[in-house]
Amino acid sequence: GKPVTVGTIIYHHNLLSDDGIHSGAGNQYTITPTWRLRERMKTVGVCLVLALNIGTDPPDLVKPTPCAKLQCWLDPTSISRLKAKERIGERLEQQYAKWQQRSKLKYRRALDPTVSAVKDLCIRMRESAKNERVLFHFNGQGTPRPTANGEIWLFDKHHTNYIPLSVCDLRRWIGKPSIVVLDCSGAGVLMPYFTQPLLEENTGGYESSNVPYIRSSSAITEEHDSGGAEYLKPIRDTIVLCPTAQGEWLPLNYPELPADLFTSCLTTPIQIALRWFVFKNPLSTHGLDIETVADSIPGKLTDRKTPLGELNWIFTAITDTIAFNVLPSQLFMRLFRQDLLLASLFRNFLLAERILKTLGCTPMTYPELPSTFNHPLWDAWDLAVEQILLNHIKRSNDSLESTEEEVSERRGGLNIVKSPSLSPPPPDCGEINTPFFAEQLTAFEIWLEYAASKPKNQLVIKSPPNSNSPLPFLQSKEDSRRAMNQLDPPQELPIVLQVLLSQAHRVRALVLLRRFLALGPSAVNLALSVGIFPYVLKLLQSPINEYRSTLIEIWCEILAFDATCQADILKDKALKHFVVHLQSVESPTRSPTHSYEQQIKAMFIICVICNNYPLGQNEAVNERVHMLLDSL
Repeated sequence: GKPVTVGTIIYHHNLLSDDGIHSGAGNQYTITPTWRLRERMKTVGVCLVLALNIGTDPPDLVKPTPCAKLQCWLDPTSISRLKAKERIGERLEQQYAKWQQRSKLKYRRALDPTVSAVKDLCIRMRESAKNERVLFHFNGQGTPRPTANGEIWLFDKHHTNYIPLSVCDLRRWIGKPSIVVLDCSGAGVLMPYFTQPLLEENTGGYESSNVPYIRSSSAITEEHDSGGAEYLKPIRDTIVLCPTAQGEWLPLNYPELPADLFTSCLTTPIQIALRWFVFKNPLSTHGLDIETVADSIPGKLTDRKTPLGELNWIFTAITDTIAFNVLPSQLFMRLFRQDLLLASLFRNFLLAERILKTLGCTPMTYPELPSTFNHPLWDAWDLAVEQILLNHIKRSNDSLESTEEEVSERRGGLNIVKSPSLSPPPPDCGEINTPFFAEQLTAFEIWLEYAASKPKNQLVIKSPPNSNSPLPFLQSKEDSRRAMNQLDPPQELPIVLQVLLSQAHRVRALVLLRRFLALGPSAVNLALSVGIFPYVLKLLQSPINEYRSTLIEIWCEILAFDATCQADILKDKALKHFVVHLQSVESPTRSPTHSYEQQIKAMFIICVICNNYPLGQNEAVNERVHMLLDSL
């Protein structure tokens, strides 16, 4: 047979693609890939500094009655002071550990420490972490509020006096990159001291004595320009999370909620979210004990087939989606896709903001985030929580009724005098499917139908956030016709990514994803920015034939947009899956036209992998692709 050239394969592929959008025919806009993160970073160490001084209130605090008590879900007044602070430290470490289970973090704890103890802890952790990120968690609820001079309070070695620690010194000791979590009243007063550049180490202090005013998170506007240098700087330097602005007190006047509410939101979000829902909705949750509601939901957080796991899955999808829709793409990728622990903290911070805003506090972050406490997707979260809780109540009632009937029958038939306990057995951990994901996929499908009405060779899907700003790489170009064919990105795109993790809706999600990618380069770049790449790469390993044809079309769109993915395919040893598809595409159940299209697309993928890439060419020879093409 005649040899098949790369150009021939690409030509036939473009004929199959409507309007030849990837080849540039008729496409007015050149969109370059911006989805890859140039730098990788991870959190490797956690410093836990707890200044609780249990049993002694700081002089500036007037505790309400009744008062919130729980620290890391433990009542410190129920045991001795020494045991209480030790157990709280252990629990906080365990709460952080579950957010990064794949790689072990190094933990160091300082309980009611001196300044020298914190200095030693921070310096040792930085030496161990080298150039990776370190997290510094400070719970200062047993000390006075931070000062306007940029100081937090610790103790002397006898615990008789409060000793100030300058944020300037703390930043030098902890180094960068770092994350600082401040759980104390009035923490926002320190924000300027964390955000201002430090001078050289031998001079001390800050670059300017005039500390700039830092706005709260709700004041953010469209100042995040396309360059991104300014608002991406904290990712490489110091990221800060705190629950209160300057002059605000932590909400301790709610005994139903923990005293370390901010820490609870960041480290145990499902537990506090369930408690918060019961607290805010006493009528619809009548019969549920707020103290035990989180423990009563059956299942594991890591098992999506159980009620608790599904709830955690929905929470991840909703917080990801909220962030995707309000943040610039580059900031979203660095906060939610670069570092597993950092992503978890920022997802959980969205919940913290929602709860604390309702209680009169103003959570703050650096880099600043837009306020999301009243985002419409929180209503979807409330609905999902209510559905799972009501299902749990129904199961518990059914179990109790069946137990009562069984006891009644036994009494009547066997004349048993002693009555057994009527407490219901633990509910079944069987799968509970809420309609959340199916409904979100339907909404995404409706958006796709609308987008399909636009001329494909001129369509541009804007980069988040939803605004009048075009994609960053199009901002310098003026074109009055472009606005007519611009679309805000579909809100549900991150949820489609989450659905790919489950077999229940995976086929539908893949089909919808294929339709989205077919809208053009801007759609492909946006989908890759959300994070679909590792998932569609991993799905190539799946033995399920139902995915294969759709995955071939998805990979056609990806490689046509960004040919550098050839290296990822080769690294994952995925070339053989396209070769296998090329061999098995002939089937009596398929029409000849469908088989021809699938052959062309599989060959196109193989050709892109080989094009100007010697490693890909060698692998293709090893897979005997040249002989296979000759036989076709």
